[in-house]
Amino acid sequence: MDLLSFLIGLMLLLPIQRQDNGLQYIENVIGKFSGIKDYTVDVRVHLDIQEVKAPDMDAKVYYKEPDKVKIDSKGLFFLPKDVGVFNPRKFNPKDFDISVIDTLTYNGDPAVRVSLTSKKDEAKDHKIILTIDKKDWLIKEIATVPSPGRQVSAKISYGVFDGFELPVKIEVNLDVAKVNPQMGGFDGERRRGGGVKGNVEVYYSNYKINAGLSDEIFKKEGDR
Repeated sequence: MDLLSFLIGLMLLLPIQRQDNGLQYIENVIGKFSGIKDYTVDVRVHLDIQEVKAPDMDAKVYYKEPDKVKIDSKGLFFLPKDVGVFNPRKFNPKDFDISVIDTLTYNGDPAVRVSLTSKKDEAKDHKIILTIDKKDWLIKEIATVPSPGRQVSAKISYGVFDGFELPVKIEVNLDVAKVNPQMGGFDGERRRGGGVKGNVEVYYSNYKINAGLSDEIFKKEGDR
């Protein structure tokens, strides 16, 4: 084999290898979470958003694999979409095109940034970027870019509970034109400039893991 043929073969191989590596990183993250069948956790949300004054909000979050979620709160409750309820299973590789952006050092540990683009036609412009710690296989940062000029980014701090590493704090930076009111938020178009900018701090405490939550907990009113 001459040198030119070897280089052409190597160039054809590299994109496939990057895709495989990205897939493996996501699978490692999900695999680490696989021992968690359900959990409940107390959540407190602190808003620091332009022109929005609100007291801290409290709720209890119920989660059951693979994607059942219930949020109990006594009043208005805002939880950022994509990052507020911790569930790495939602990044199922079957639902995304995955590619590696780059490798880096994060707080002294080797890490990688991976891009996920939904395979669903209605969400193809919705891109998620995960920064993954390759030492502990934890998602340290999440950034979502649903469309130009709109972005949500979050940094995650972890604690250990019953042998599992789960978030104790998520710091979210919002720069979006509109927060979805169905997520318990507010209509940003009513604010000056039609946008919402600021920070949200989400604190997690009193985890109860693998308590055997019943499916009845997650039924909505009217469900049979």
